[in-house]
Amino acid sequence: MPVMTESLTGTTAVRSFAPEDITKIAWISEPVLSPDGSIVAFTLTRLDEVRDENISSIWIVGTDGRVPRQFTSGFRRDHSPRWSPDGKRIAFLSERNCPALTGSAAERAQLYMMDMAGGEAVRLTMCPGGVSAPEWSPDGLSMVFVARVDRVGAQGEVPKPVVIGDRPPSRPARVIESLRYRRNGEGFIDTRRHICVVGVASDLRERTACLSDVIQLTHGDFDHTDPAWTPDGKQVLFASARHATRDVDNCSDIWSIDVGGLNGTSSNPERPIRKLTSTAGPMALPIPSPDGTQVMYLGHGYPVDTGRQARAWVQPVGAEQQAPYNASAHFDRNIVAGTSMRPAWLSGTGRIVVAIEDDGATILTSVASEIGASSVTPSREQRHDLVAGCREVSGFHVAHDGKRIAFIAGTATNPPELFVTELGGGGTWHERRLTDLNAQWCRTTRRIEPIRHTITRDGHEVVYWVMLPASGEADNVGPIPALVNIHGGPHAQYGDRFLDELLVYAGAGYAVIYANPRGSMGSTEAFSRAVTGDWGCGDAADVLAVVDDALSRYQAIDTKRVGIMGGSYGGYLTSSIVTQTDRFVAACSERALNSFASFAGTSDIGFWFSTGELGVSPFDDADTAARHSPLSFASRITTPMLIIHSEQDLRCPIEQAEQLHTALLRAGKVSRFVRFADADHELSRTGRPLQRLERFRHILEWFEPYLHPKGL
Repeated sequence: MPVMTESLTGTTAVRSFAPEDITKIAWISEPVLSPDGSIVAFTLTRLDEVRDENISSIWIVGTDGRVPRQFTSGFRRDHSPRWSPDGKRIAFLSERNCPALTGSAAERAQLYMMDMAGGEAVRLTMCPGGVSAPEWSPDGLSMVFVARVDRVGAQGEVPKPVVIGDRPPSRPARVIESLRYRRNGEGFIDTRRHICVVGVASDLRERTACLSDVIQLTHGDFDHTDPAWTPDGKQVLFASARHATRDVDNCSDIWSIDVGGLNGTSSNPERPIRKLTSTAGPMALPIPSPDGTQVMYLGHGYPVDTGRQARAWVQPVGAEQQAPYNASAHFDRNIVAGTSMRPAWLSGTGRIVVAIEDDGATILTSVASEIGASSVTPSREQRHDLVAGCREVSGFHVAHDGKRIAFIAGTATNPPELFVTELGGGGTWHERRLTDLNAQWCRTTRRIEPIRHTITRDGHEVVYWVMLPASGEADNVGPIPALVNIHGGPHAQYGDRFLDELLVYAGAGYAVIYANPRGSMGSTEAFSRAVTGDWGCGDAADVLAVVDDALSRYQAIDTKRVGIMGGSYGGYLTSSIVTQTDRFVAACSERALNSFASFAGTSDIGFWFSTGELGVSPFDDADTAARHSPLSFASRITTPMLIIHSEQDLRCPIEQAEQLHTALLRAGKVSRFVRFADADHELSRTGRPLQRLERFRHILEWFEPYLHPKGL
């Protein structure tokens, strides 16, 4: 097992975990190895309570054990580091003010570059809609990225009206002819994401003196994401939904576009593109093999289903009519996809590296591609875990030669840190930790180690954990109040990850019970799909069975002082459970789905997500939608309810909270409604620091009188 910072319990640490600790932790992400594998660049984020900003910067550390050092600095966010092919520069995205732009556009992420030798960062783009997903060309002379472009073709945003007199003029009407016209965290979708390229001068001073034009490669009323260069630099692969039914299904394809002849401007006509996949389901993150003969991508073959596991597919280049090979078919686990969890080829082995959710952990494993088997693993059909254990890998990057992997990992009690694992003799991987940026905080802060248990229901194994609060008087511990916490999704997982949400409640003196009921990831696809058409039924029974089992195991927990809470789907299940039982003293339902009928038409994903989860559309079967909606049974609720919601939430729009609060008060029930302005569905995870701290305060203050009554 790897050596990690030990969690501190009992009297070793000086204080318990509190909400303010989220501002004291160095949050590490986005590791990227230099071309020679000797240095890792990564992103470090801190929550600045004074500025009320999540401020991030690029850091670097040698794989030889040198002390990490800060590479960029600023007052906003620097992130997404990318090494030049020669290792002499780092490109990155930054939200530092762009003087060439005005209004909100001036603070959107642009592409910058810095020499490893030092000096000022040089800006490469000034796209009003901001940019993302940068990648260097193999020759180091240009970079591809995704830019938000106005839907009529010109980069930019709709200009704000000029103030005339004492009030601004009215805005023009929006004409909407599609289902996907809003997105949580973005609002109305007035732009399309297009693949663009910008040239990089050999001399940064030359680049500063003459900003070269951005060349837009893709066009049309489509979104394009996940660009990746082919090894010869002649093509860019990307993902896009360009088929006729893209508005009503979730299919996307892998495409390629020729990049030859980059002379010109963004007004160039659209280049020919070639579709590599068959529009079978949502496909993303294309990665060409090192020799350019194959392409790997992630996805599944179900256009509208939810709860399906992402698989790794491999397809020979130039054989678009050939069925792709499912490299992950022999293990029944979900592959985690994302910009920091991008799958990679393990050069020289015929294998690929992916991150998978496995029984509460997120680990790295390698599997064989269809062509060529590894010489250092016993069978090309076997899953070979490279980074395992009870922890969560939240980002990784594989070296060009396939012999070194940098990764970010944390446990339930230790914040994520940076590690490297290297291939040694006989195919053995040897792991070392490269950072210990949270060591001092760990030494002075008590964190509670969770205890794992398993129950069996309806032929399913349900895993759950219990955190018991530490006490300075272990021999005189009285009855402990408890909070049951339900994760969102439902296709997510709790487990071996550092989650401030749970540690705050344990630090406040509560026993914390949390589980992976049916619908969760980390187990088989059948388990994640078991909630389909059964929301609020079997999943609720799983949670209640977990509570029964936990209370029977831990006599110190006061059965009369148990609260329940959850966010998103967890908020839904909280609302649903309290319509079925009065055993909980108080509840907190946060950013919840409470009515499928309205959710289907107001959520950014509601029209397809409702159908995927219920098995029918609420527009076609109102009875089924009502039967699985907590709002339909609000009059049965006797549990005092705290309802928390963000006003800019488009995933579960705030009308979901408004309806439940109104129904409860109208029925004479106890309900407290807390609304957060200028926040969306991600408030508890990536919201601004002061709002995250205020949220914790509301939750703790709500449960205090119910679970810690005076005299006990």
